[in-house]
Amino acid sequence: MTAPAYMQEPWFALLRQQCDRLSQTAIARELGVSTAAINQVLRGGGLYGSGQASTALIADRVTHTFGRYVCPYLTEEAGGAEVWISAEQCRAYAHRSAPVGQPIAMRHWQACRQCPHAAASAPPQPKPVRHRAPKTKPTDHPETRDAD
Repeated sequence: MTAPAYMQEPWFALLRQQCDRLSQTAIARELGVSTAAINQVLRGGGLYGSGQASTALIADRVTHTFGRYVCPYLTEEAGGAEVWISAEQCRAYAHRSAPVGQPIAMRHWQACRQCPHAAASAPPQPKPVRHRAPKTKPTDHPETRDAD
């Protein structure tokens, strides 16, 4: 059986590198996906391996969580020469509080508000905890018994 084509893509190599230093559970938590999805993608199994499920979401999240990409603001500031930054640097610029009193930093921060990477590079939001209704045992009420 041949390996799925996505296993040759750069994002997959980046995912593998992260697996060398973190558990699949920790990676899944950071990416906001299930551990089972990460495991299937890494093994080339399940619907991902058969090509019935797309790896586009996971690829995008891996790139924007662990990868590097071109910063539109810094590229413009550099006169059009592409400036690559890490996902961590992007998060540090885009998702901090407004740098009041620092005009250059404020322009960068404002540019981040319009950036196509801003939403994807946002820190993962914890999923809300949904509490289940407690299980109740049937009670034996005297009112419900047949009167003999």
